[in-house]
Amino acid sequence: MAQIFIAHSSKDKWIIDPVKEILEQAGVIPWLSELESPTPFPLAPKIQKAIESSSALIAILTHNVTNITQTRDVVNWEISAAYHLKKPVYVFRERGVEVPLMISYITDYFTFDSFNEEILRKTIDKIYQIGFNIRQAEDQNKAIRTLFGIILGVIALSSLTSE
Repeated sequence: MAQIFIAHSSKDKWIIDPVKEILEQAGVIPWLSELESPTPFPLAPKIQKAIESSSALIAILTHNVTNITQTRDVVNWEISAAYHLKKPVYVFRERGVEVPLMISYITDYFTFDSFNEEILRKTIDKIYQIGFNIRQAEDQNKAIRTLFGIILGVIALSSLTSE
């Protein structure tokens, strides 16, 4: 199943919970890292592994991300790691939040207004569409690999029986 890494602030449950739910409805596993949660090994390798196994990264840039230095730095690192791994990166920024210069050059980004219900709904719809498209692409790739494997198996079997 497709997985999407969500870079965010843990203080933004008001938007992260609906994003998580809509991705699940699209048939995608949302992966959220929580700095406060205890981990059996260092957080950086855990996040790196999650980004590697994800199909894409969605960053939710809010004032809570940009105003908290540690959160901002972690989110910037997560975006950079995904970019380095050639993963698609989608940034959704809250109105009034500046997109860091390098992020604006490497990603697609969209603006939402936390006080406008219609824009928030459209933002959630856009995130659903991203998740749905990623799941569909992965399903197609899986079907192609399966078909290719079957064809190779038939060829191998027919070459064994013709000998």
